[in-house]
Amino acid sequence: MNLLLCSWGSLLTIVLPFLFSSAECASDSQEKYPKSIFNFDQLWELEKTFWDSFLYPANVKQTQGNESSIFAPNVQGRVDITRTFDGDELNREYIFGLFSDPTHVSLVGVPIAYNITQFAANDNIASATTVVTFNATTFGILVPVTIDTWIEWNADGKIIQYDAVFRWFEYLLDFLIEGVATKINATSSDKAVAYVSNLLAKTICATHEQYCTGLNQQYTDSAACYNFLTKDVRFGKSYELGKNTLLCREVHEHMVHYRPNIHCPHIGPTGGGYCVDDMTYPQTVLQRYFNDSWIPYRYGEEQDLWLRS
Repeated sequence: MNLLLCSWGSLLTIVLPFLFSSAECASDSQEKYPKSIFNFDQLWELEKTFWDSFLYPANVKQTQGNESSIFAPNVQGRVDITRTFDGDELNREYIFGLFSDPTHVSLVGVPIAYNITQFAANDNIASATTVVTFNATTFGILVPVTIDTWIEWNADGKIIQYDAVFRWFEYLLDFLIEGVATKINATSSDKAVAYVSNLLAKTICATHEQYCTGLNQQYTDSAACYNFLTKDVRFGKSYELGKNTLLCREVHEHMVHYRPNIHCPHIGPTGGGYCVDDMTYPQTVLQRYFNDSWIPYRYGEEQDLWLRS
């Protein structure tokens, strides 16, 4: 009996510390790795739900109503070639409304199909690469556009923040200009840019004349509008759709009819805080914008340069 007790005693001296250590590790693990909000299958479905809603004509429905089925009320969004966008209403106008009218003059037109080519997800965050096919009706061509996204969903399955990058957008812009040059038999890209500038300026000024009246008026008349857009601001480079350029005003022109009081200044001479040259390259790269880290399970907060202070 004594021998048996001694044997059990020896075993306990080995096992008990291990058990306590394992419990402590489990506790640490639970604290460090809290339970995921969604599993992989759910995140995949949420990703597809967003892109299904992005396609025309489903995106038209997303611009209507008082509450979004996609975005949280306090959603934050950033797109590399433009700027940051706060709140459900503004994001619905920008993400969905910008690409919802195939009859309107537009750089890329309306999205008609998508293919998710890369996808990784954990907790409530997904990173994906999606090739979206746009029907560029203004130019009469179909254009594949590669968009890299990071998306975070809240517990209700609505997007709380996103970060989007248009891959190869400079190449895309050159492709469109080259297509215009061929279409009009232009002998140089400068003539093609002039042709597109003329088309975009006339469209913006027509929208201004129709919607930007009274206190929302930005230009004295259409001639002043056209002169400013074609002579006083640059056409814009591929990364300047959020700067003092014609291309930036082309982006915001699509949203004017939703809320003229908000968007008319964006197409006007001042740029309304969106089409302005107010940030340098380092300021853009180091901007502390997001409320949450893009690394799941609260990792990365101590060194995340993009987190708001």
